[in-house]
Amino acid sequence: MDQMDSARQGAPCCNLDFLEISLGRNRTTALRLVGLFLDSYPHLVRRLDEAQASGDLERLRQVVHDIRGNCVLFSAQECLAQTIRIEGLLRVAIGATGQEANGSDWLAETLILRQALECMVAELRAYLATGTP
Repeated sequence: MDQMDSARQGAPCCNLDFLEISLGRNRTTALRLVGLFLDSYPHLVRRLDEAQASGDLERLRQVVHDIRGNCVLFSAQECLAQTIRIEGLLRVAIGATGQEANGSDWLAETLILRQALECMVAELRAYLATGTP
C-alpha cells in the first residue's frame, strides 16, 4: 500500500496540531492561515495546470515550490514528498539540454500532486469548519 492509499483510507494528510503549537497555540492565527490558503487554492491549482499544460518547466518549478511552502506550513507529508520529488525531476530536466531530457511524465507527476493537495484541502476545510477558537 502506498502513502496515497493510506491517505485515502482515513490517515490524516496534515498535522494541524503542529501548526497550532508552532503558532504558540494561537488558533485564531491558524484558522486565518488555513483560510488564506483555501482562498488562494483555486489560483494555485490553475497555475499548476497551466504550467504543466504549456510545458513551461521553469514556471512549473516555481508553482511547485510555492505549493511546497504550503505543504510545510500544514505538515502535509505526502504533498511535501511529491513536491520534493517533482522539484528534483525539474532540476534535472531544466539542467539538461532538452526540456524533456529526463523523460518525466509531467501530467502524471502533477496528477499525483493534485491528489495529495485534495487530501490536504479536505482536511483544511474540515479544520476551518470547526470554527472559532
